[in-house]
Amino acid sequence: MAFSGGGSRAAALGLGVLNELATAAYPAHGKSESLIDRVKVVSSVSGGSVVAAWFGFAGPGRLNELKDNFLKQDNMATLEWQAVNPLTLARLAFSGYTRIDVMRDLLDRELFHGARFAALQRPGAPLVVMNATDMESGEVFAFTPQRFDDLCSDLNQLPISVAVSASAAFPVALSPMSLRNYSYESCKGAIPSPGWIDAGLSFPLNRYINLEEYKRARYANALRNGNDAYRNEHYLHLLDGGLADNQGVQSLSEVLVSPHSAAHIIRGINAGHAKRIVVISVNARSDADRDIGKEAAVPGLLKVVDTVIGTPIDGTTAYANASLQDLVATLKSAGETAPQAPGHPLFAGMRVYGVAIDFDQFMPEQHNLQNVVKNIGTTWTLSAAQLQAAIDAGKILLRQHPCYQRLLLDLKARPAAGDEATIRKGCPFAGDDPS
Repeated sequence: MAFSGGGSRAAALGLGVLNELATAAYPAHGKSESLIDRVKVVSSVSGGSVVAAWFGFAGPGRLNELKDNFLKQDNMATLEWQAVNPLTLARLAFSGYTRIDVMRDLLDRELFHGARFAALQRPGAPLVVMNATDMESGEVFAFTPQRFDDLCSDLNQLPISVAVSASAAFPVALSPMSLRNYSYESCKGAIPSPGWIDAGLSFPLNRYINLEEYKRARYANALRNGNDAYRNEHYLHLLDGGLADNQGVQSLSEVLVSPHSAAHIIRGINAGHAKRIVVISVNARSDADRDIGKEAAVPGLLKVVDTVIGTPIDGTTAYANASLQDLVATLKSAGETAPQAPGHPLFAGMRVYGVAIDFDQFMPEQHNLQNVVKNIGTTWTLSAAQLQAAIDAGKILLRQHPCYQRLLLDLKARPAAGDEATIRKGCPFAGDDPS
């Protein structure tokens, strides 16, 4: 799963999708299994990181505590009060305390209570990958054990609230979240460099054969203060992950197909163990009217700043979604390989269900709900009506997606998916009866 940015709007939409997943169960190994318990990986950005982290930390049984303890609260009022609180002002003026620390403290107070990444390793929990943007390089910075190995650090000891805050550090409104890179200090070389970094940089043709892999190796080498590092990053200053990838797609794609990922999904595919892969991307892009084009007057500074930040984020989201769709199509095509093909590929017969959730997918009769959710601003406060609308939107958009319905149909899940012939036409697979 991938959860986009978008403040509390994104968190509420993601909560609705998870709530809908929790209602579906299918027969497996002589018992009933819930779909939500089969979620293996969640990649997230900004507001989506709030719901992703909570899901990983608290599990399906406590999902709605996110609604009660955070989404129902007037968090903007709390942040504004903290901004003028004399104690906060003193800390801002005379210590290393920054505006992003105010956000971190809010998340700890309302949700995580100081819990660290080690708490995300509960039995059955998905791999949660929260994403920020490295100000120095512009690269996606994913909070994973492998990335913290690059920093000669231990992710398990990092407070969850730090990663969520870094992922949501929207430029100008919030200051960057800073992390120390210990690779430049006494522990340099204490963590062996994985072979893929050395291979990616030493093989001359790699930059032509697989440029993206080469760039990833170059970035990891720089973080490790390796030989011929192209940057010096003693400290990392992290901003909102949406600046580089507002959908969390890059990290999700790496987890799906990279042989270096801790999830080892590609190994399961190649070994024939993965028979169904479901990729759900949740895009909370609001698409509200900015009132820029209705007047001849030159837009003011605030609108220019909003556009300069917002438009590139929307652009990277569109590009990331297209990349994910291409990957899903490639995996689906591989699964449709005939079992008797040369080499008898073990992944033949695998089914891949691509489920992209977007506010543009509402049916005409749902136009009113669409208008409500598209006009919710990117803040940390929702009215009661906005909160319920965003949660309902997540449930409805997942429930009516043809490939989600096809998944329920193929799994013989309950609740039933609907008209079988219509569902098969909406999300076809090789071998379907063309009639």
